[in-house]
Amino acid sequence: MSGSINLIYDKTLKVIMDLLHVKSAAILSVGEKGLKIERFLSKGKVKSMQNSDELDKAIIDLKEPALISSSVFKDTDIIKIVDGTHYYAFPCMDSHSNMIALILLPIVKLKEFKDENYSLVHVVGQRLSVELEKSRVIEERESLSEFNATILESLDEVTWDYSIKKKRILWFGAIFKVFGYHKEVLGTSLSFFLSKVHPSDRVVLEDKLIMNQKSDEKFFVDFQFENLAEKFNWLRIEGMMHNDKAGKPERVIGVVKSVHQEKMADMLKIRAMIKAKDDERKRIASEIHDSLGQTLSVARLELDSLSELLKDDLFSKKVKSVSGLIAGAIQESRAISHDLMPPALVDYGLIPALETMISQLDRSSKVNFTFFHNNIEERFEEDFETNVYRICQEGVNNILKHSQAKNATVQVIRHPKYVYVSIEDDGIGFSQKGENENVSGLGLRNMANRVAYLGGKIDFESNNGSIITIEISI
Repeated sequence: MSGSINLIYDKTLKVIMDLLHVKSAAILSVGEKGLKIERFLSKGKVKSMQNSDELDKAIIDLKEPALISSSVFKDTDIIKIVDGTHYYAFPCMDSHSNMIALILLPIVKLKEFKDENYSLVHVVGQRLSVELEKSRVIEERESLSEFNATILESLDEVTWDYSIKKKRILWFGAIFKVFGYHKEVLGTSLSFFLSKVHPSDRVVLEDKLIMNQKSDEKFFVDFQFENLAEKFNWLRIEGMMHNDKAGKPERVIGVVKSVHQEKMADMLKIRAMIKAKDDERKRIASEIHDSLGQTLSVARLELDSLSELLKDDLFSKKVKSVSGLIAGAIQESRAISHDLMPPALVDYGLIPALETMISQLDRSSKVNFTFFHNNIEERFEEDFETNVYRICQEGVNNILKHSQAKNATVQVIRHPKYVYVSIEDDGIGFSQKGENENVSGLGLRNMANRVAYLGGKIDFESNNGSIITIEISI
C-alpha cells in the first residue's frame, strides 16, 4: 500500500474521531482474498495494523451501510481492536460499484442506535471513496509510465516532444545510452542539445526542428553528436510536425536512435576499397620508378653508346632522336610515378605536397590557381594526409577538365577539432556540364568516398561557379 493511501486512511479516521467523538473505529481495505485491517483508533490515536490476516470475503458483497453483528468477525483481530456487540459498517464504493474499503464503528448501546446519527459517516465515507479511487488511478498511471519508460530504455531509443510555442523539448527513454548524457544535463532547452551536434549538421537539424516543418511530413536526419568523451557518435533523428486546431505549427515529435555501428560498418567497407586502391597506386608507382624507369635509363645509355661505335651522321641523328624519345618516356614515367605517390607527400607532408601540386598547375594550365592554409606546420596521420591530398587532386582535376574556369582556390584551414577544406572555381558550375556530368559525377563520388573514409562531411554548391566544402574531425 502506498504512502499516499495510508495518509488518506489516517486523515479519515481523525475526521471521524473529531466529528463523532468515538473512541474506536477501523478502516479495512479490500484485497484479493478478503478484507484487511489498515488503520484503527485506539485511545484517541490512529494506529496501523501490522501483519493483519485477511478476513472472510462474504462481507465484500455489502452495497449499502448496514448494522452487522460482531459474530461476523468472531475470532478475528477486529474484536481485539474495535470491541462491540454490533458494528455500523459503511462500504466505500468505486465508480464500478465495487467495495474498495470498509469503515467500521462499534455500537455501544444497540437500543439507542439511530441511522441519522451516522449521517456524517456517509459524507466522510463517500469522500474516502473518491480519494482512494483518485489515488489508485494516479498509481496506475505512474506504474504505466514506469512500464513505458522501461520499454523505451530496452529499445535503446529516445522519444522526444518539442513544443514550438514554449520552445521546450522533452526527452523519454534510453537517454544516457543514446546521448551519453543524463536527462538532467540535456534539460528541456534545445541549446545544449544543438551545441553538441557537429557544426556541419547543426543548420540542417535546426531547420527540421524549428523552421521549415510541414505538417504530417516525416523527416529524418543523420548527424554526429559529441558525447562526454568528446567523441562524435552517429545518431538518426526522425520526426513529424503537428498543427493545432487552428492549423498552426504546434509541436514536433519523434525518435532518436544510434546508427553508429551501421555508419562504422559502411565506413569499413569504404576504407577497405580505398586502401586497396591506394596500395595498388603505391605498387604501380614503385614498379614504374624502380623497374620501368631504370630499364629505360639503361636502354638510353646502351643506345647512346652505339653512336660511338659507328661514325655515321645519319645513324647518329637517328640514335639521338630515339634517345630523346626514351628520355621523354623516362620523364613521363617519373611524372606518372610522382602523380601516383608524390614524393613531397611522403617526405614532407600534406601542406608542402599541396603547395607543390597547386604551384605546378598554376604554371602549366590556363587556370589561375591559388592555395591558402592558416600556417599549418604539423604532420597528420598517413591515411589522413593521403586521402586529403587525393580529395584535392580529384577536385582540381575536375576544374581542369570540366569547369571552364579562369580562377580557382584551394584552402586548408586547421581548427582545434577538425580540418576544413574548400575547393572553389568561377566556372560554369556542376549543373551546366551536360555530357561531362557523368565523368565529373564519378570524380565527385570518389571524393565523397574518401571523405566518408575519414568520417567527415562534404557539401557541393553550384552558384556562379562551384564550391566543394569538406569538414573532417581530427
